[in-house]
Amino acid sequence: MYLWKRENGFTYQQRIPVSVESRFGKSPIRVNLGPLPAAAARKRAIILSGAAMQLMDDPTMTRETLVHSLRALNAELQALKHKNFPLGALVVRARQEADELEAEGAESDARTLREKAQRIAVEKAGIADFRKRLEAIADALSKDSIAWESERETFQSVVRTLGSLGAPVQLPQVQREQQVQPPEPQPTEYRDARTVTASTKFSVAGRVVLDARKEALDNGDKDRVRYEERLENTFSAFLNVVGDHPLSFYLPIHLQDFATVMAKVPKNRTKHPIFAGLNLKQMVEKNDKLPEKDRINSLSQTTVKEHVAQIKLIWEKATAGVTGIRDIRSFNVTMPAAATPAINREGLPPLSLNTWLADSVSARIMKKPHKAWLPLVGLLTGMRLSEIVYLQSSDIVTIEGNEVFDLRLPLIIDGKKVDRPLKTRTSVRIVAIHPLLQECGFIDFAKKQRGRGGYIFPHYHTARDPADAAQKQMSNWMGALDIHESQRQVFHSLRHNAKSWFRINVGDGLADKQCGHAASTVGAKYGFKTLLPEEIQKIMSIPAPRGVDFSPFIEWRRLAE
Repeated sequence: MYLWKRENGFTYQQRIPVSVESRFGKSPIRVNLGPLPAAAARKRAIILSGAAMQLMDDPTMTRETLVHSLRALNAELQALKHKNFPLGALVVRARQEADELEAEGAESDARTLREKAQRIAVEKAGIADFRKRLEAIADALSKDSIAWESERETFQSVVRTLGSLGAPVQLPQVQREQQVQPPEPQPTEYRDARTVTASTKFSVAGRVVLDARKEALDNGDKDRVRYEERLENTFSAFLNVVGDHPLSFYLPIHLQDFATVMAKVPKNRTKHPIFAGLNLKQMVEKNDKLPEKDRINSLSQTTVKEHVAQIKLIWEKATAGVTGIRDIRSFNVTMPAAATPAINREGLPPLSLNTWLADSVSARIMKKPHKAWLPLVGLLTGMRLSEIVYLQSSDIVTIEGNEVFDLRLPLIIDGKKVDRPLKTRTSVRIVAIHPLLQECGFIDFAKKQRGRGGYIFPHYHTARDPADAAQKQMSNWMGALDIHESQRQVFHSLRHNAKSWFRINVGDGLADKQCGHAASTVGAKYGFKTLLPEEIQKIMSIPAPRGVDFSPFIEWRRLAE
């Protein structure tokens, strides 16, 4: 806000905040206040500034409408000032005429005039009260410690300037008659376009942070990129649930509101056509109305916790250095009962493993080798299903006489190198091949797969999402064998079996390297990141998993030869 005096009176100027320059432009808005006392001009300017800040928060507001609104408000305030005096004169005159009529005996006419005088007096009192409240608001705004923090220095400068204008000046008469010169213009204030204040909307402040993080990332770091995508989704969900408001609007309790709604949101909502085009609250309502057997499970407690933690992170970064706001991170969220309890996934018992392996070599299943080999490979390597389906025969390499899967290599598709889709940075590794994979016949099978992109399991690559297609097939197969328990005992359980097997026989360090898990301590992170030749040999020499019967595969290979 800026105010100066010219020959025709005071002019009020409103700076456009950086956060809304895209809608209102950079040039300031000016309103001519006319001839006013300095104190009145200051109060008028503060009222207009408050109205301007409120109007700018309206997403439908345009610059033209904003200018007209401020000028109209100024005209109304000016009209109130001019209207007060004539109303007082009308009251006095009406009462005098009533006295004269009463003296002449025209009591009815006198009573009518007195009623008119009373109505005018009430109107005058109402206007006076309204003006008094406006002045009180202006005084409060000029003193309020949280009112437009970003404008504070400008307000104080205006007060000092107007104070000097209102002070008695001892000058010769000739000088007093000269035009009062406006105060020297303030130096231009240079601000980063990303400056955030308490009046900045969360969508703008959060976007500044997310864009900066995205730009800082290495494009090749897919693990970090995926995390940023999750932040984007969480940010969008928060704005969807709580709404997009100035930062000063948000209360710590809004974090609980967010968690309560997210706990009812259907899992994998984007994969269900019935939720297309709905916001999150509408999805919850839609899902609640479905018959219980058709209802989609809600997000898990773990997922809700992640969403809350991610919003706290975005808020911390977006509001760094911003005053006049509440720290919503201080709120300890209560986990809503609607959230699906977290499930502890575990390995498959030997009985289930033996049932699965025995069915794998049946004539019915072996007609689909892409399906038959997956359980065996998952159990003996500890690889994720998404890693297995992208294996190529060229990934089998020899290191000092021992064959391994080298997941450090790029995929070769149509003669071109393509980045391998891996989940984390530690997934880029060497995977030792236990002799059982050779004895069961898998390695011979894998080396012969040269067609359709060189994939060992090319069948899945006819689907849009190969890993998802394989996952669905494995779930259906396990269900048919009655060894599947939703979320708890699934194909990924084989990775738990493998990790336990490696940990028992070669320790946590080599088990982490083989499975692509990050080291759990600083000390464990020292050394080589991938398996060394002697470590490969150690893994290859461990005994078969206890209680697991591999004879169906070994016998199948003997008969096949």
